[in-house]
Amino acid sequence: MTPSTRPTITQTEALAMLAECFNVPPESLHPDVERESIEDWDSMGALMLIAELDERFGIELTADVSREMTRIGHVLDFLREQGALRAGD
Repeated sequence: MTPSTRPTITQTEALAMLAECFNVPPESLHPDVERESIEDWDSMGALMLIAELDERFGIELTADVSREMTRIGHVLDFLREQGALRAGD
């Protein structure tokens, strides 16, 4: 998928997707939540995120880039840079 044909989601939808990947309630997530405070954002959670982004958006998130993400805001920034996170909400 190219960025122009990629589906987009709102921040609320992105947080719900991340909550599902990390097995936490969506309302517990916001951009400043640190990776270390999310028990399931471990290697398996990172693999879930990588698979979800590939399946839903056709975005390749490498393991190296994933490891550099230390808070939810980094994932949202990545989605925005890839054209998957739309403005608003």
